[in-house]
Amino acid sequence: MSTPRSVHHALLRPVVLHILRAAGFHTTRPSVLDTFTDIAARYMVTLAEHTVAHAALNQIEPELALEVSVQDVRMAMQDCGILHPEATLMDQEYDGEEDTRGVDAFIAWAKGPKNREIRRIALEGGDGAKEDYLTVLKKKHSTADEDSRYNGTILGKQAEPRTIRVEGGEISSLQEWQEKLKQSAKPTSTISSRRQSSALSSLGDEPEEMEF
Repeated sequence: MSTPRSVHHALLRPVVLHILRAAGFHTTRPSVLDTFTDIAARYMVTLAEHTVAHAALNQIEPELALEVSVQDVRMAMQDCGILHPEATLMDQEYDGEEDTRGVDAFIAWAKGPKNREIRRIALEGGDGAKEDYLTVLKKKHSTADEDSRYNGTILGKQAEPRTIRVEGGEISSLQEWQEKLKQSAKPTSTISSRRQSSALSSLGDEPEEMEF
């Protein structure tokens, strides 16, 4: 059975392949591809962790801690070294002007020819294409009804919830098993500690006979 880590790794590999192909590489070893894919995955996880950390710090109310803003993403990109070159905050305050060279460079890359070539390869035809590589690949290998083939998997629509029957016992469903666990977890009635302490204290009130 495939683990979530292996599934995510397999889905990220074509993305890394498209980036390598757009950069001019047409062949690579599987070990090199897996290494680049692992680096890309770790970089994305690090970026997400820094974004969530900044979002939690910038929100006063705890229920809004996971509401991410553009400012949170930008600070996370600064932490991960995406936006450079950039002057330090102290230098920017001293000059009285915000240094936006890193942001400008990132926007220029996003709108530039390198990113345009990546989109062309990934979308199988460029900016005018409406289907990504995964949709095109599924259509190439599909011989029957595609929607029903991938239902309930990570590539298709979410399956409708259905009852799972548990065989070999009195409990016929997971819902009944959950209710039974809740009932067994309830505390049973016991003698209160107050009554126990009063009973013990009454022993001390009676005179104790000692034999010599």
